Amino acid sequence: MSNPLSNYAISVKRLLTDLEYRYEPPPPHDANYWDLFHQWILYTLQATSSCSEKRLAEIEHAAGTFSKRVYPCASTELQLLFAKITGVGLLIDDSVQDEATCAEIAQFSHKLFLGEPQGNRLLALFHATLKELSYLFESNEVLRDMAVVPWISFVDGCLMERQMFISQREASKATYLERLPPEFPRYLRIKAGASESFVAMIFKATKDQNVPVSKYIKVVPDVVFISDVMNDILSFYKEELAEETYNFIHLRTRSLSSAEKHGSGAAGEWTVDDTFQLLCQEVLEATRRVDEVLRLEECERKMRGEIVPEGSDGIDELDVEIAKQWRGWRDGYISWHLECRRYKLDFLMGSGVGENKSGGV
Repeated sequence: MSNPLSNYAISVKRLLTDLEYRYEPPPPHDANYWDLFHQWILYTLQATSSCSEKRLAEIEHAAGTFSKRVYPCASTELQLLFAKITGVGLLIDDSVQDEATCAEIAQFSHKLFLGEPQGNRLLALFHATLKELSYLFESNEVLRDMAVVPWISFVDGCLMERQMFISQREASKATYLERLPPEFPRYLRIKAGASESFVAMIFKATKDQNVPVSKYIKVVPDVVFISDVMNDILSFYKEELAEETYNFIHLRTRSLSSAEKHGSGAAGEWTVDDTFQLLCQEVLEATRRVDEVLRLEECERKMRGEIVPEGSDGIDELDVEIAKQWRGWRDGYISWHLECRRYKLDFLMGSGVGENKSGGV
């Protein structure tokens, strides 16, 4: 984008308007949650790493606010567990840059499959936290696998990203830019994202909640896509400022250029802005599909006590619960990005962004 601030702001505001995004103020301060999470950061996570106090504080802020903002319907117990796995994941992603730690991370899944102990303290904590996740979801085998397995792929995905980045850096010295097959950027994004786990958490608000597979499974592919790509869209501004080009948007631009897709460039070439606009449209369409399958509008009208349209019968209490949890994630995920310091999106706040024009629930 030639002018990231102006073009980006216009495009994102249009997307949020089309999504009918509703901004709600952050939840009241939960002293019990934050005290417990801070103690875990201070006495458990810090003991596994030599990272700076500043970085630990950033992880505490990002993971702690993420869980609170994105899963507002979840119990404090579940929010704490979701924050812990997010925090460990952030630290592992950082640690891949260290050669010695990277070598130990490369052995994580191997030792896991062989039943051998993890020699690295961070990886041992990661394994223990995955066990906690498995116990939480033990009554639903499909949701359990969705919650746990992606984190194993996440470790390998981080390693893959690192190797690809090194390869890209070397390739940048050459005059020939390697062509990218169209499906590769999405494949890499899924491997390194663990998004399916975050999606599983939408459908588990309490330890006792047990949502039947038929109630959510059809929307999982779309919600995984939304989770990944909305993050890419809302991360893109800070990444452009930092001149980072090894990300999903730039990689997909390369893959579409390789496919000789016609774009808005001066010579008809496909551009980064074309990819950005395409992703905004794809996220919008995916969100509308999920809303429709989960009958979001009908459930919210029922929550407000309104007369629902003909043909809306058959909505039960669990449907309403799921719709409420989806709405909490749908809007909370965007709100977290807008509020989180790391994304530098304060310029998007205000100006009518996220005004609740549909009455809420």
